[in-house]
Amino acid sequence: MISAVVWDMGGIMYRYFTELLLEVGAERGWPIDRLVCGPTGALSDPAYADMLEGRIDEQGYLGIIVSRLRALGITFDPLTGFDWPSEARPRTWAAIREIHAEGILQGLLTNDATKWLGPSWWETWEPAQWFDAMVDVASLESRKPSPEPYLAVSGALGVAPADCVFVDDMPVNCRGAEAVGMESHWFDITRPDACADSLLARLGLRG
Repeated sequence: MISAVVWDMGGIMYRYFTELLLEVGAERGWPIDRLVCGPTGALSDPAYADMLEGRIDEQGYLGIIVSRLRALGITFDPLTGFDWPSEARPRTWAAIREIHAEGILQGLLTNDATKWLGPSWWETWEPAQWFDAMVDVASLESRKPSPEPYLAVSGALGVAPADCVFVDDMPVNCRGAEAVGMESHWFDITRPDACADSLLARLGLRG
């Protein structure tokens, strides 16, 4: 019986930065048909596949994207170039509220939110009301998919790892959760609404 949902943030609660980058590029007249940019671009992106499988980390992938932009004569910093609170995924947040209303515990486990939202972001983050525990690995000595972050969030929730389902857009991080006994729910950022709905169905909140 699942008694807690543990969420990753980037790509799941908020749109992934490569999605937004392509929109900004279209608005500004960038040659986006030549920009290799994640799963939603027109071109295949081997570096994104490498990140999903843990062969490079998220920061390394971000650096690759910045380098690709520079090669096209574009200077843009994805870390500061977007208004993240306005890029929420509505169906994900509807699911979060529904899960909260059902009395199921919810935790947040993020590797990189501090880079995107700034130090101590959790102190003023309005959606914190929906979560019973939040762990940013900036406060730990290891990152997902190492065991410590998963154990830290399940401990903060007061439940065993086996009582949790972990939601992440990176298969390597899902496997890290499974290694400590959690169930996992891979969130495909090209199908965000369907993934939110399938999580609710898995929890018995959809017939």
